[in-house]
Amino acid sequence: MKQKTLARQIVFNGFGIHTGQFAEATLTPLKADSGLIFRSSNLTSRYFGPNVRGNERGTEIVFPDGSTIQTIEHLASALAGLGVDNALIEVDGAEAPIKDGSARFITEKILETGLREQDKEKNFFEFKEPKFLTADGKFILAVPAENFKVNFLLDYSHPLVQADIFSFEWGRDDYAREIAPARTYGFREELEYLLERGLARGATLKNALVIGADGFSAELRFPDELARHKALDFVGDIYALGALPRAEFFVCRSGHAFNHRFVKTALGC
Repeated sequence: MKQKTLARQIVFNGFGIHTGQFAEATLTPLKADSGLIFRSSNLTSRYFGPNVRGNERGTEIVFPDGSTIQTIEHLASALAGLGVDNALIEVDGAEAPIKDGSARFITEKILETGLREQDKEKNFFEFKEPKFLTADGKFILAVPAENFKVNFLLDYSHPLVQADIFSFEWGRDDYAREIAPARTYGFREELEYLLERGLARGATLKNALVIGADGFSAELRFPDELARHKALDFVGDIYALGALPRAEFFVCRSGHAFNHRFVKTALGC
């Protein structure tokens, strides 16, 4: 398979879900073997493991001066899911726009713009042996495979959220249709906790599903939308390797912080 970049530049804007601040994102095509390069108003950094940090509610790019671009996981997931290998991502603001809480808007913009095939072979991260990490009821197992695949087990102790398993295989399943529309979500009782920690300042019923005692704040797009969104996040987080891995992942109860812990400890990236 050949590498791909965008056919032309894409610009979109909106508010961040955690900072509540307005930002504009610009995606620009790059030549083959450039990778994904993130740029803030201060510095430019290559997008790879050591410059990426996962926390309890998102993934952020960390620059050498300590500045960050927060909540880049949906953008990274859309680029990975559609096979974009090379692009400059400039964010004029502290956090990537959340839009409706999914990757659908970004995916639609990329597909509308189109992709351009390049003259270099696509890079993959090769697995030679299984890798496993477990802690606090979470686990990630990765086994060598011909392609990238994620199987995500969602399991909460909540009466309205049943256990679900969702599987996605890159290049064979339709990312734009099966994963991109799945929205971020949270439990109503968590809101005060998040606000005390400076998070969710931009969260609204238009950019997140809220799960309360009486049900969901909006109709689900899929019966297993929550599991699909966790898979969406995982795709974006694992792309911090700089390339998709040829491995099948079995993931249970993981989130951004644990995903990146796996990348850094189990894979040494």
